[in-house]
Amino acid sequence: MKAFIFDPLWDDLVTEDLLSKIKDSGLEITVTKDIAPLTECKELFEGEEERLLCLNPDYVSWKLPSSDYKNIPNLKAILIASTGFEWVEQDVANERNIPICQIVNFSTQAVAEWAIMMMFNLARQTPRLIKDNYPLDFDKDFMKYRGVQLKGKTAGIIGLGHIGSAIAEACKGVGMNVIYWSRSSTNDAYEKVSLEELMSNADVIFPTTAKNAETLALITDEHIKSMKKSAILVDIAHGLFNQEKILDMVTKGDLFGYGFEGEPSQFTKLDGNVWAVPAYAWTTSESMHNSVVLWTDNMVSATKSEFPTRVNKGAK
Repeated sequence: MKAFIFDPLWDDLVTEDLLSKIKDSGLEITVTKDIAPLTECKELFEGEEERLLCLNPDYVSWKLPSSDYKNIPNLKAILIASTGFEWVEQDVANERNIPICQIVNFSTQAVAEWAIMMMFNLARQTPRLIKDNYPLDFDKDFMKYRGVQLKGKTAGIIGLGHIGSAIAEACKGVGMNVIYWSRSSTNDAYEKVSLEELMSNADVIFPTTAKNAETLALITDEHIKSMKKSAILVDIAHGLFNQEKILDMVTKGDLFGYGFEGEPSQFTKLDGNVWAVPAYAWTTSESMHNSVVLWTDNMVSATKSEFPTRVNKGAK
């Protein structure tokens, strides 16, 4: 079996141990680092050997249409180096029973620490200080840019999965009270409350649920309006609520701060105590190593016709 790996970072992240593991499985790998259309890799579309399509999503700009892989012969599986899989068009894979496999829980701690970092910076109004070039008029600026102390405040976690649990643990370590809402998870270390109670009572709110059809309608405008004026919203889930309303509330002083992952130019363009920087939450040495470990595990499993992290329909 052959594995065609498309990843600009492969040589920087793969280790000798992982390469040995791949070799011992009998898998033959072909690595493409320079970004180009998949169709330019002629070997991928030639021959009769069973093959795996292994993709770093950045290689294809987080978009894999079915037309890009439908003509690959004897395609055994599509193995992606990400947790999100909505960027892979699934119709042809489903019709042909081609597994699409993700990697999971490789950056839990990194993302949780990023969320905590945003909380600390918003609590001390760091975004406003940066945008205003650190003014220091002793007569007025200490009042204008004063922050809030987090010890003793209440953190509200929406969704107590892997990342939500890591955030809850960190907040408790800071000395915060932790409440949470979850459809299914339970943790006796924290107080479980209704979503309405969490939104109206928490001082720092962390939506951490996965984005899907159910959660898209989870946080309503009414929930948003119920937040304290002194509250901070730290968003790592993306797209679960009316962001324009949140930004307007921060601008008007109806919400103390808001943090999220945005486009590179947004930080200085958004008014008020808004932390908006690109998607670096997962990028630690540890999480990037974890991602390659889990990715190669999926490659080795595929040689045995095992697909433990399959996300599309069909026999697992």
